[in-house]
Amino acid sequence: MPILCRCCAIVILWKSNFVSMATRKYNKLKRVLKQKKRTGKWLASELGVDESTVSRWCRNLQQPSIQTLFDIADLLDTDPAELLVRTKEEKG
Repeated sequence: MPILCRCCAIVILWKSNFVSMATRKYNKLKRVLKQKKRTGKWLASELGVDESTVSRWCRNLQQPSIQTLFDIADLLDTDPAELLVRTKEEKG
């Protein structure tokens, strides 16, 4: 729960909430790019987006759209599911 400082009107987030939001991983794009020996600069050029956008995806600060995720998978010759972090182990 945020705390509001009356004198400054600054919202201070509880450290645990801030840390969990900042460290949650949704994609493995950085790892897959490295495995495929490709760079973020290359991917940005292929997709026609800014390098900073790809950088934010690689750092999990933002996420690509589903369509873009499929486009990335095609460019990297991999399954889109391989770009995502699994939340549960598959049984089999």
